[in-house]
Amino acid sequence: MIILIIIHILILSNLQFTAWPEMLSFPYMIDKGFLIYKDFHHVYQPFLTFMLLGVYKVFGFKIIVLKVFTYILIALIDLMLYLNIKKIAGKKNIAILGLGIYVLLQPIFDGNMLWYDVGVILPVLISVYFINSNLFLSGLFVAIAFLIKQQALLIGLPIFIYLLVAKTKIKDIKKFLLGCLSPIAILVLLLVKYNLFNDYFFWTFKFPIFYLPKIQGYAINPNLQEYIILGIMALTLFVGMVSNYKKINIKFYLLMSILFFLVLSAFPRFSLFHLQPAIAIFSLLIGYLFSLKSKYFVFTIIPLFFLWRNVLTTAGYEDRFYETSEKKFAEEIKQTVGKDRIYLLGPSSIEYVMSSTIPPKPWIENYVWHFEILDLQEKVIDGWVIDPPKYIYWTKSEEGNWYDLGTYQPAKIVEYIEENYEKKEEIENIEVWKLMKI
Repeated sequence: MIILIIIHILILSNLQFTAWPEMLSFPYMIDKGFLIYKDFHHVYQPFLTFMLLGVYKVFGFKIIVLKVFTYILIALIDLMLYLNIKKIAGKKNIAILGLGIYVLLQPIFDGNMLWYDVGVILPVLISVYFINSNLFLSGLFVAIAFLIKQQALLIGLPIFIYLLVAKTKIKDIKKFLLGCLSPIAILVLLLVKYNLFNDYFFWTFKFPIFYLPKIQGYAINPNLQEYIILGIMALTLFVGMVSNYKKINIKFYLLMSILFFLVLSAFPRFSLFHLQPAIAIFSLLIGYLFSLKSKYFVFTIIPLFFLWRNVLTTAGYEDRFYETSEKKFAEEIKQTVGKDRIYLLGPSSIEYVMSSTIPPKPWIENYVWHFEILDLQEKVIDGWVIDPPKYIYWTKSEEGNWYDLGTYQPAKIVEYIEENYEKKEEIENIEVWKLMKI
């Protein structure tokens, strides 16, 4: 088991790591005095962001810190998956086999990164582990998963139904619910204390439910290859279930239900890395099926491993969003700006961290699904009137649909820049605009 975990980390460490800017910039902004939800957009729950903040406060806002944290988390996920399969199958060799399947699948699904989907895997696996032994802890870790990504709360539903079908005692169900509600209640109290509840509710519930579905360019459906991948996963489990239908028990259906909700949470903006929690439960189900007599189902999963040819093409690449060009650009900002406020209209927010700069409040990144709702452009401009950024680093529009990333330009903000700033220079495809003296 330990050897498999080491192999997993060695594989990932030799592939391109995706350093999502938000995994550094969100904790960085909080460290610089920005209030989460009120002073900057944050459409997820706060747990992972504040955990990262604590790590960065000790070790510094560095890409290596993010990578080490990610690989430690993935190692713990491997360990917890092994323990889950061993508990269900009752055999070490099957647990190792199930973990081996996960180690091979996880990188295929863009797993060499930290994002909220990766963050929820460990608490989900811990919750599953304690379902039959400690319902308070099971509920507690469902809540922790929710406090990382709100869609994770959906897995509480099949667990609750499972407890009812299994005729669990009422006092034990209450323990599960108490475990779920305790950390959520603490969060609500903190939000109320710091007068952040309305902002929190807007960004984490109202915004994704009522605004995002209406915005052009946000929803992304799976492409043909991704539909085939989902089909292979479904076929594998179907064949395994049919060939072992007399042996499977209610726990299998619980795990299938959890898997269904985890796959559902990968929509509407589908990408393979959003399936990371689903892949962990899928591997757990494979381990479960391996513990039964019929093994023919495993042949249906083989086509997935051909996707490794795509993964291997990234071997040796620089960290995504932290490449030489990004580092060079950050140095250009440092030399030009000093401690002045700046605003990045196009360049990724990781540049704030690398250049030790901050934008005015409120800070909203250049995403169409943010700027085209309500009066967010006006709010940003109001902040600039009070505390204007001295420099604007502006990536001009590419060709494409007006709402595409790289193409979209917030009209009111563009108008304000052109009226109050003057273009000074251009760094590759990024224009530098300086505040005109008033």
